[in-house]
Amino acid sequence: MRSLKKSVSDTSIEELYALKIKSFWRALKKEHFSFLFLCAYYLFEYVRPQALYPVIDILPWAQLFLILTLVSLFSDKSITGVKHPLNKLFILFILVVFLSSIAAYYPSISWKFRNIMLSWLLVYFLTIHIVNTEKRFFLFLVLYLLFSLKMGQHGFFDWMRRGFSFAGYGLIGSPGWFRNSGEFAIQMLIFGSLALAFVATLKGYWGKYKKYILYAAAATGYICVVGASSRGSQIGLAIIFILFSLKIKNGFKGLIGISILGYLLYSILPDEQMSRFVDMGEDMSSLQRLEYWKIGFTLIEEHPILGIGYKNWVAVITDIYPAGVPPLNIVEVSHSIYIEAAAELGLLGLFLFILMALFAFIANAKTRKTLCQHNDKLLYNISYALDAGLIGYLVAGAFVTVLTYPFFWIQLAMIVTLNNVASKINIKKELKEVKSLKN
Repeated sequence: MRSLKKSVSDTSIEELYALKIKSFWRALKKEHFSFLFLCAYYLFEYVRPQALYPVIDILPWAQLFLILTLVSLFSDKSITGVKHPLNKLFILFILVVFLSSIAAYYPSISWKFRNIMLSWLLVYFLTIHIVNTEKRFFLFLVLYLLFSLKMGQHGFFDWMRRGFSFAGYGLIGSPGWFRNSGEFAIQMLIFGSLALAFVATLKGYWGKYKKYILYAAAATGYICVVGASSRGSQIGLAIIFILFSLKIKNGFKGLIGISILGYLLYSILPDEQMSRFVDMGEDMSSLQRLEYWKIGFTLIEEHPILGIGYKNWVAVITDIYPAGVPPLNIVEVSHSIYIEAAAELGLLGLFLFILMALFAFIANAKTRKTLCQHNDKLLYNISYALDAGLIGYLVAGAFVTVLTYPFFWIQLAMIVTLNNVASKINIKKELKEVKSLKN
């Protein structure tokens, strides 16, 4: 695969690769309002500055920018249709959510949470249609990484201040979706994978000090996974390392690098966290999860098609166990995206969820095949990073209830977006080849 150095006609992308603030800002100012509003939405959804700075918490900012994105979309002349199997699968999944809500034990509870999945559907379609060029994808990717880095650096310094020691609460992210240690760790899996691929690919465009600073920033993602005390995410990280070590072909330097990184992360794992792995399956937290899963399997057997109802888990379990579920005698969520999907949405919901994950991996494989023909190294490596983040989510999600959180749905949006951009690059370069042949 050739060097990332491109032709003179691609100077704008070259400047963006160099991560020069003036060039980046100039490129942003030239973009349509729909793209800018979409990026603003992600800022207020992920970083939640309105929660960090109460003085600006005077409007529902995320919802406002989402509406502005939708309205301004119609004046963006660059928008064209984006066809992909995941579009139909996502709509079918929402249909199952709707049918499950109608047939639910408590339809009023399902209706109360209706906006969550409808919002992700809207964000998904807005993202895949608006982030529709290589330039926009790069700008969006950098901003997405910056939003996650805000959480990553906070988690890293928080862990450093306590001497990289163990704490039961782990590490926390921005208010909202990432406040809990388990959810924060999943986002750091996604961020760490994308950031390391980004830096490793573009390091040749930066000076020595800038390169080291950006490597350190990217590493905060995986370091935070180690410090977050989330066993599921740490298992997910280990599987990512194993799978991608096996994928490295004739890349001795890459294998050495990933081995060293894995060893360093393992070496800073607190002894107390290692003890939690030794006790896994026998400690009270594990026993509680196992009890929820047993109950989940019973509910799936009793309601196999559409489940007990979207977001009905806590209410139904409270009815069955008014004094709480033993051994801790409490009622919590199911602690597994797979149990959550199957129990609340039936086997139909679980099937569609797994099918979407499979199509996401297939989409990334097709993207790599397309990009390999044109030697676009950055987007090629980002497709692998999206695979890694998705693997991390699917593994960690077996132990936490995050089906309706942004992780999966935004990953799908980025995967389809990258696939669409790769297809456009392919068409553009094929047209150039045809013109050159005619000349």
